[in-house]
Order: sequence, then C-alpha cells, then structure tokens
Amino acid sequence: PSANTSGRPSTTTAAHVMHDMDGKIAAVLDGGACGVGVESTVITLALERPRLLRPGGITLEQLRSVLGEVDVDRALYEKIGDDVKVSAPGMKYRHYAPKAPVTVVRGNPQDTAKYIAEHIGNSTGVLCFDEYREMFPTCVVECFGSQDDLGAQAREVFDRLRAFDDTSVTQIWAQCPSDEGLGLAVANRIKKAAGFSVIEV
Repeated sequence: PSANTSGRPSTTTAAHVMHDMDGKIAAVLDGGACGVGVESTVITLALERPRLLRPGGITLEQLRSVLGEVDVDRALYEKIGDDVKVSAPGMKYRHYAPKAPVTVVRGNPQDTAKYIAEHIGNSTGVLCFDEYREMFPTCVVECFGSQDDLGAQAREVFDRLRAFDDTSVTQIWAQCPSDEGLGLAVANRIKKAAGFSVIEV
C-alpha cells in the first residue's frame, strides 16, 4: 500500500502501482491484491508511553492488550499544518486523497446516509456502506463494504477512492466507520483524504 505517489490514495493492486509509477520504475511484481488494504500500524516507543502514530491492520485495542497504556497521536483526529514535522508516513493533513474534494459525515450510518442524500448536488460522488447504495440514485456511488464489515472496508477504501478519479465528479461525500477496532484505521484514511473536512451528525 505504500507504493503510491505522495498524497494520493494508497495502492492495493499492481494496476494501481503501474498507474502511479508508470515510467518511474522498471517493473512491478504482481502478488495479488493486498490482504489488509490499509498500511501498517506505526507506533513509537521513544516517549514516556507507547504512542500510536498511524493505525493499521494491528488495532489500538490489540496494542493495548500487549503494551498496556498506549497514547494516540493527535494527528489521527485533527488537521496538522504543513510546517509541522511528522513522525510517521501518512500523517500530513491531506493524504490518501482523490482529485475531487471529500467531505466526511460521521455518526449513525442511517443518519449519515440521510444527511448526505439531503445535501448532494450535481456531479457528486458518494462513498458509502453497501446498505445505503440505493439512497443515491443520481450520484456516482462507490461502496466499500457493509457497515459491519471492517475488514472489507479496510481492503476496499483505497480502491473506491481511486475509482472516483475515473469519473467527472467534482465533490465526494463519504460515510465513515466508528473508531473501534480496524475502523480507526479506515476512518483515519477517509478523514485524511478529506483534509479533516468532517461533519458530525
């Protein structure tokens, strides 16, 4: 997933890598699609307590079961400026982003889908859970898994964000999982794609 152009959605297939790196590298070895999708978990042990810098396939809950207290870097929840030195890849405030601007709507999935349906306009894309596809008949819709299937969401989120670049959408609205388990990593990637343009409902 790290073989992407900086700032762009991460690559989860060899085709994505070729799209981003064509002419820049000699070859790509295709080992199939990524099993997890989101990049690796990054922590630091150089502080008083372990600190999660980037959530990934190993969840915060799993880390805490082994390490005890684990702090969470503020960059996971809020925008940090370009001038701030970051401690791990992907911490800059707008990362993993498609070409069209993204707005994230967080909350109960039924409420977020309703909010998006009430605010969509022309040339709109919607990144949503499978259950809500039919609520957006006039939009370009990309589904990234069931609202209860965090594994599918982690595998699909970058694919679906990239898919919007092959369309004419000028705005993307996105549903977002909660921060539990693997959802923390998925939510983090979607919020960073949006530059932390987040609406809570």
